[in-house]
Amino acid sequence: MAKLKEEYTHVLLERSEAKGTLEEDLKQAIWVREALKDAEAQDFLLHPHVSDAAKYQLFQNAFSGKISEHLMDFLYLTVQKNSESLILSVLTEYIEYINRHTGKADAKVVSAKKLTQQQVESIRAALSRKMDTQVQLKTAVDPNVIGGFYILVDGHIFDGTLRSELNLMKDQLKRGIYEC
Repeated sequence: MAKLKEEYTHVLLERSEAKGTLEEDLKQAIWVREALKDAEAQDFLLHPHVSDAAKYQLFQNAFSGKISEHLMDFLYLTVQKNSESLILSVLTEYIEYINRHTGKADAKVVSAKKLTQQQVESIRAALSRKMDTQVQLKTAVDPNVIGGFYILVDGHIFDGTLRSELNLMKDQLKRGIYEC
């Protein structure tokens, strides 16, 4: 499956690069991935008793005329090859590659309370400097975060929450290496 995922991603990238539509295809791939990420859409696409024709019709109704021909061909091909389960992971890899290629990264900051625009911009600027790339930052509030925030970017977590600091302090105290 991993090899097939790589092949799908590679073909999508080749077509986007050949047509010079990386930026446009990036937006479309994000939109398609978000639309198909829905649990109902996944259940429909992965259900063994849903016909290929019904899946093609879903793609036609949802995306026809709104996405590039090669993205639509990719969706049809996954149904034809019975590999619908790869759609989200291929699109994610494709999006990550285009972001790296164009010098961009998507990140999400999760905090205990809503951050001000100034705080968001400060975090975005610091991440952009640290990663040496343009970061697009989304925010979310999670009341389970005791204090501080954590950042999800490129599969990594930068944890600046109060909980992680307390856990670190607890671990250091257990090992006898904590300094006040």
